[in-house]
Amino acid sequence: MLVELAPKKSGDSLKISKLAMAATLCAAAGWAHAANVDFSGYFRAGTGVSERGGTQVCFGLPGADTKWRLGNECDYVIEPVFDTKVAEYEGSGWHVRMMPGVYRAWGQTEFGTDELVARFGQAYVYGDKIAPLANGTAWAGRRFYNRLQTGINDQFLENNDGDGAGIENMDFGFTKASIAFMMSGRGGANNNRFSVPVRLTDIKTVANGAFSVYVTPSLQTRSRNQVTDTATPREAKGLAVGAYHTLGGVLGGELLGGVRFDKLGEATNSRAVLQQTGNLGAGTRFDVVAEYRLAHAANGLDSRWTAIGGRTDTHITGPFRVLVELGHDRVKPDGQDLRTMTKLTLAGAVSAGKDAWSRPTLRVFVTHAVWNEAARKVLGQNWVNGERLQQVYGDRLNGTTFGVQTEAWW
Repeated sequence: MLVELAPKKSGDSLKISKLAMAATLCAAAGWAHAANVDFSGYFRAGTGVSERGGTQVCFGLPGADTKWRLGNECDYVIEPVFDTKVAEYEGSGWHVRMMPGVYRAWGQTEFGTDELVARFGQAYVYGDKIAPLANGTAWAGRRFYNRLQTGINDQFLENNDGDGAGIENMDFGFTKASIAFMMSGRGGANNNRFSVPVRLTDIKTVANGAFSVYVTPSLQTRSRNQVTDTATPREAKGLAVGAYHTLGGVLGGELLGGVRFDKLGEATNSRAVLQQTGNLGAGTRFDVVAEYRLAHAANGLDSRWTAIGGRTDTHITGPFRVLVELGHDRVKPDGQDLRTMTKLTLAGAVSAGKDAWSRPTLRVFVTHAVWNEAARKVLGQNWVNGERLQQVYGDRLNGTTFGVQTEAWW
């Protein structure tokens, strides 16, 4: 399901494409008004330059999952969500939800164009508050699912996005239970795998405290190609188990602690994470994250990753804010030297409100990162923006970028 946002750049076809797009937008607006569509979403975009010229370069340490996102996001994200109730039955509401989202890093091309291309990241039907399902929600289609995120580094501790169906948030009093069947319909090497995510949330522990458990087994479904008489290559079984506890009212915010273990064949990952949000007074909010991971590869080699970082967000006056973010990562693969990277961002912002989470917001930032020689040798392996990072700063142990970014949700 793909929609090209930009018309082809050729005389008459350009005019026709513009007319078609205008007609489509008018029709969609009319339909949305008539159907009483709930419109929400998320958006971020920006532009920047490197001290060495060219566009902004983003920094990340190979072997680390974090990117310390303030002033360090070289991408576009556009996720408008349209949700409409199409029916009611015995107290439950039945909805259709669609999200024609865009995600692409700067400088990339996709489907033969350098313009932004949209795809339906979510398109599903759900019915909520179904009494025979313990007031849970039944759903089917493509959706974001089980997303548990640490905000300042944009990392998902749990994530089961894909195509599937399930029953969510069945309320049994002491807990809410969810179960789903998920596959990937986007092709690739793993399109024959399925998972069965199960989660128990809102298990009350102490005042303002709750415990959650996520269990996700994954298996392969195999078939034989009757034309070539070959079978799908066999893949290993997988299992992921995560346990998390949240405690509200700590330092004016929330404390999250969690552990996760996942296994795919002989490869394993074990990690522990701690996140604290809070209030320092004088209009300053803060967010601190610490994480440790031990990855054991199928070849028997281990890699240890340690990360710690934080952000402060201070209201100055009116719509103006000042933000500071500092993050440090250390990765030690077996048989290799220790890799380190430290990234610092200073930013000024103007926002639609005085709260730290007020959106939309516009930020002007400067980002500086330093790394050691072991990290320099593998900069191109950075999942964030590795190829360009190596091209621009592959001969140095530090780099700086300047830019402007906007972010909004509604």
